[in-house]
Amino acid sequence: MDADTREALEQRIQLATPEDQVSGLFCENAYLAIREMLGRDLADSVRASTWPLRPWASFQRYPVAELLRMMGTAADLAEKQGLMSYPQALEEIGGWVTRITQGTPFSRAAHLAVGNEPHERLALSQASARVLVTYGERKYEREGPTHSRLLYKRELMGPSFLLGAYVVIAQSIPGVHITVTLGPCLEPGMNFQLHCSW
Repeated sequence: MDADTREALEQRIQLATPEDQVSGLFCENAYLAIREMLGRDLADSVRASTWPLRPWASFQRYPVAELLRMMGTAADLAEKQGLMSYPQALEEIGGWVTRITQGTPFSRAAHLAVGNEPHERLALSQASARVLVTYGERKYEREGPTHSRLLYKRELMGPSFLLGAYVVIAQSIPGVHITVTLGPCLEPGMNFQLHCSW
Protein backbone atom coordinates (compact mmCIF):
# COMPACT_ATOMS: atom_id res chain seq x y z
CA MET A 1 0.00 0.00 0.00
CA ASP A 2 1.59 3.25 -1.15
CA ALA A 3 -1.07 5.75 -0.09
CA ASP A 4 -4.24 5.80 1.94
CA THR A 5 -7.51 5.06 0.18
CA ARG A 6 -11.20 5.47 0.95
CA GLU A 7 -11.50 1.71 1.18
CA ALA A 8 -8.62 1.46 3.67
CA LEU A 9 -10.10 4.19 5.87
CA GLU A 10 -13.52 2.51 5.75
CA GLN A 11 -11.94 -0.77 6.83
CA ARG A 12 -10.23 0.98 9.75
CA ILE A 13 -13.58 2.46 10.80
CA GLN A 14 -15.10 -1.05 10.73
CA LEU A 15 -12.19 -2.45 12.77
CA ALA A 16 -12.35 0.28 15.44
CA THR A 17 -13.89 -0.80 18.73
CA PRO A 18 -15.79 1.41 21.23
CA GLU A 19 -12.64 1.35 23.39
CA ASP A 20 -10.58 2.95 20.57
CA GLN A 21 -10.83 6.60 21.50
CA VAL A 22 -9.18 9.98 20.97
CA SER A 23 -9.10 13.06 23.15
CA GLY A 24 -11.48 15.94 22.55
CA LEU A 25 -8.47 18.18 21.97
CA PHE A 26 -7.48 15.98 19.04
CA CYS A 27 -11.04 16.10 17.62
CA GLU A 28 -11.24 19.87 17.93
CA ASN A 29 -7.85 20.27 16.25
CA ALA A 30 -8.96 17.98 13.41
CA TYR A 31 -12.05 20.13 12.87
CA LEU A 32 -9.86 23.27 12.82
CA ALA A 33 -7.57 21.55 10.31
CA ILE A 34 -10.55 20.75 8.07
CA ARG A 35 -11.65 24.37 8.35
CA GLU A 36 -8.20 25.51 7.18
CA MET A 37 -8.40 23.14 4.23
CA LEU A 38 -12.02 23.65 3.13
CA GLY A 39 -13.18 26.89 4.73
CA ARG A 40 -15.61 27.36 7.60
CA ASP A 41 -18.90 26.68 5.76
CA LEU A 42 -17.80 23.38 4.25
CA ALA A 43 -16.09 22.32 7.48
CA ASP A 44 -19.32 22.98 9.40
CA SER A 45 -21.24 20.98 6.79
CA VAL A 46 -18.78 18.06 7.12
CA ARG A 47 -19.09 18.11 10.88
CA ALA A 48 -22.88 18.29 10.82
CA SER A 49 -23.12 15.31 8.46
CA THR A 50 -20.66 13.05 10.29
CA TRP A 51 -20.50 13.92 13.98
CA PRO A 52 -23.13 14.27 16.69
CA LEU A 53 -23.56 17.98 17.26
CA ARG A 54 -22.09 18.21 20.72
CA PRO A 55 -19.11 20.27 21.81
CA TRP A 56 -15.80 18.54 22.32
CA ALA A 57 -14.32 18.69 25.80
CA SER A 58 -10.52 18.74 25.61
CA PHE A 59 -9.85 16.00 28.14
CA GLN A 60 -12.86 13.83 27.42
CA ARG A 61 -12.45 10.91 25.00
CA TYR A 62 -14.51 10.15 21.90
CA PRO A 63 -14.75 7.17 19.52
CA VAL A 64 -12.02 7.35 16.89
CA ALA A 65 -14.47 5.98 14.31
CA GLU A 66 -16.42 9.27 14.47
CA LEU A 67 -13.24 11.26 13.87
CA LEU A 68 -12.25 9.02 10.95
CA ARG A 69 -15.68 9.51 9.33
CA MET A 70 -15.31 13.28 9.60
CA MET A 71 -11.80 13.20 8.13
CA GLY A 72 -12.81 10.84 5.32
CA THR A 73 -15.72 13.06 4.32
CA ALA A 74 -13.44 16.12 4.34
CA ALA A 75 -10.84 14.30 2.20
CA ASP A 76 -13.59 13.33 -0.28
CA LEU A 77 -14.72 16.94 -0.56
CA ALA A 78 -11.15 18.20 -1.03
CA GLU A 79 -10.66 15.73 -3.88
CA LYS A 80 -14.03 16.52 -5.51
CA GLN A 81 -13.20 20.22 -5.45
CA GLY A 82 -9.86 19.53 -7.14
CA LEU A 83 -7.85 20.82 -4.19
CA MET A 84 -5.80 17.64 -3.71
CA SER A 85 -6.06 13.86 -3.82
CA TYR A 86 -7.74 11.85 -1.07
CA PRO A 87 -4.47 10.71 0.59
CA GLN A 88 -2.99 14.22 0.24
CA ALA A 89 -6.03 15.63 2.06
CA LEU A 90 -5.55 13.17 4.96
CA GLU A 91 -1.87 14.11 5.03
CA GLU A 92 -2.80 17.80 5.07
CA ILE A 93 -5.19 17.25 7.99
CA GLY A 94 -2.43 15.40 9.87
CA GLY A 95 -0.06 18.31 9.30
CA TRP A 96 -2.55 20.93 10.46
CA VAL A 97 -3.57 18.96 13.55
CA THR A 98 0.10 18.73 14.48
CA ARG A 99 0.75 22.45 13.90
CA ILE A 100 -2.18 23.35 16.14
CA THR A 101 -1.21 20.82 18.81
CA GLN A 102 2.40 22.04 18.83
CA GLY A 103 1.14 25.49 19.79
CA THR A 104 -0.32 24.25 23.08
CA PRO A 105 1.50 25.09 26.32
CA PHE A 106 1.98 21.37 27.06
CA SER A 107 3.74 20.79 23.71
CA ARG A 108 5.91 23.87 24.02
CA ALA A 109 6.99 22.86 27.53
CA ALA A 110 7.81 19.33 26.38
CA HIS A 111 9.92 20.64 23.50
CA LEU A 112 11.85 22.91 25.86
CA ALA A 113 12.48 19.97 28.18
CA VAL A 114 14.05 17.75 25.50
CA GLY A 115 15.74 20.44 23.40
CA ASN A 116 16.32 20.23 19.66
CA GLU A 117 18.21 16.95 19.28
CA PRO A 118 16.29 15.19 16.46
CA HIS A 119 16.19 11.72 18.02
CA GLU A 120 14.92 13.13 21.32
CA ARG A 121 12.22 15.27 19.69
CA LEU A 122 11.00 12.51 17.38
CA ALA A 123 10.93 9.94 20.18
CA LEU A 124 9.03 12.37 22.43
CA SER A 125 6.44 12.95 19.73
CA GLN A 126 5.98 9.23 19.30
CA ALA A 127 5.57 8.66 23.05
CA SER A 128 3.24 11.63 23.58
CA ALA A 129 0.54 10.01 21.42
CA ARG A 130 -0.51 8.13 24.57
CA VAL A 131 -1.98 11.40 25.87
CA LEU A 132 -4.25 11.69 22.83
CA VAL A 133 -5.28 8.13 21.90
CA THR A 134 -6.12 4.84 23.63
CA TYR A 135 -5.29 2.40 20.83
CA GLY A 136 -2.33 1.11 18.88
CA GLU A 137 1.31 0.32 19.51
CA ARG A 138 4.07 2.77 18.67
CA LYS A 139 7.80 2.23 18.78
CA TYR A 140 10.72 4.52 18.05
CA GLU A 141 13.92 2.93 16.77
CA ARG A 142 17.19 4.78 16.46
CA GLU A 143 18.90 3.36 13.37
CA GLY A 144 22.03 5.50 13.46
CA PRO A 145 23.17 9.04 14.26
CA THR A 146 20.99 10.51 11.49
CA HIS A 147 18.34 7.84 10.88
CA SER A 148 15.32 6.55 12.75
CA ARG A 149 12.26 4.45 12.20
CA LEU A 150 8.79 4.84 13.70
CA LEU A 151 6.79 1.63 13.82
CA TYR A 152 3.01 1.50 14.11
CA LYS A 153 0.72 -1.43 14.85
CA ARG A 154 -3.06 -1.05 14.84
CA GLU A 155 -2.75 2.69 14.16
CA LEU A 156 -6.29 3.67 13.14
CA MET A 157 -5.45 7.16 11.86
CA GLY A 158 -3.49 5.55 9.04
CA PRO A 159 -0.30 6.29 7.12
CA SER A 160 -1.26 9.49 5.31
CA PHE A 161 -2.35 11.30 8.47
CA LEU A 162 0.80 10.24 10.36
CA LEU A 163 3.07 11.12 7.45
CA GLY A 164 1.61 14.63 7.40
CA ALA A 165 2.01 14.89 11.16
CA TYR A 166 5.67 13.84 11.16
CA VAL A 167 6.62 16.07 8.25
CA VAL A 168 5.42 19.00 10.37
CA ILE A 169 7.19 17.68 13.49
CA ALA A 170 10.40 17.33 11.48
CA GLN A 171 10.08 20.87 10.09
CA SER A 172 9.69 22.26 13.60
CA ILE A 173 13.12 21.02 14.76
CA PRO A 174 15.54 23.89 14.13
CA GLY A 175 18.98 23.53 12.60
CA VAL A 176 18.35 20.28 10.73
CA HIS A 177 16.54 19.18 7.57
CA ILE A 178 14.68 15.91 8.20
CA THR A 179 13.14 13.86 5.43
CA VAL A 180 10.16 11.67 6.41
CA THR A 181 9.05 8.85 4.11
CA LEU A 182 6.47 6.10 4.33
CA GLY A 183 8.01 2.64 4.57
CA PRO A 184 6.29 -0.74 4.36
CA CYS A 185 2.53 -0.39 4.84
CA LEU A 186 0.06 -3.26 5.02
CA GLU A 187 -3.63 -2.94 4.09
CA PRO A 188 -5.75 -1.36 5.50
CA GLY A 189 -3.06 1.07 6.68
CA MET A 190 -2.91 0.10 10.33
CA ASN A 191 0.56 -1.49 10.37
CA PHE A 192 3.28 0.63 8.80
CA GLN A 193 6.58 2.44 9.27
CA LEU A 194 7.83 5.97 8.82
CA HIS A 195 11.52 6.55 8.11
CA CYS A 196 13.31 9.74 9.14
CA SER A 197 16.75 10.81 7.94
CA TRP A 198 18.80 13.99 8.27
